[in-house]
Amino acid sequence: MKVIGITGGIGSGKSMVTNILEDQHGAYILNTDQIARDQMEIGGSSYEGVVSYFGKIILNEDGSINRPSLAKIVFEDKKKLKILNELTHPNVLEVVKDEIERFRNSTLVSYLVIETALMIESGYDIVCDEVWYVYASEEDRRERLKVNRNYSDEKIDAIFFSQRSDQEFRKKFSKIIENTGNKAYVEEQVKRLLVLL
Repeated sequence: MKVIGITGGIGSGKSMVTNILEDQHGAYILNTDQIARDQMEIGGSSYEGVVSYFGKIILNEDGSINRPSLAKIVFEDKKKLKILNELTHPNVLEVVKDEIERFRNSTLVSYLVIETALMIESGYDIVCDEVWYVYASEEDRRERLKVNRNYSDEKIDAIFFSQRSDQEFRKKFSKIIENTGNKAYVEEQVKRLLVLL
C-alpha cells in the first residue's frame, strides 16, 4: 500500500483529485478537515481544548462549537489560527497514523490518500510515500469559492493570506497536478503519477 498526500490551497481542487483516486483507482480517503470537525464535536478529542482556549463565545445553545464563529475569529488573527491548529492537528495526526497502520499490512487497498491543506504545518508529509500538490490559479479558486461556498471576497482574501503560496508549495513538492478546469486532463495526470509511484 502507498500513502499519497494531496495538498493545495483552498478551492484548488483537492477533493476532485481524491474523488478520482477513490472512484477510479479504489483509494481509501482520509480528509483531515472532516476528521478535525468530528473531533470538535461534543465529546471529541479536541472539543475541551478548543472551548477552554476560545471560551463559551464560540458555543451554540446546545454546547456544540459554532464553526462559523470560530472560523471568523481565527481567520482574522493568525496567532489564534496557529493555536487552533496546535490544539487540533496533533489529534488528527494520531487518527491518520492509526488508519495507516490499520491498512499497512492488509491487501484491502493499494492507495491510502490524505487530503489536507496543512500538509507541512501538521506533519502529514512525513507519513506519506509521496505528496501531490494540486494547483489552480487564484482567479479560478476565487470563482469556485464564490459560486460553490458563497464566500465573500473579504473571507477569501483572509483565507488566501493564511495559507501557503503557490511558490512555497512548488518549492516543497515536485509532483504537481495542474487543475485548469478540465477534469479529463486531471484524470490523465493522476494516472501518470500512479504509474510512476
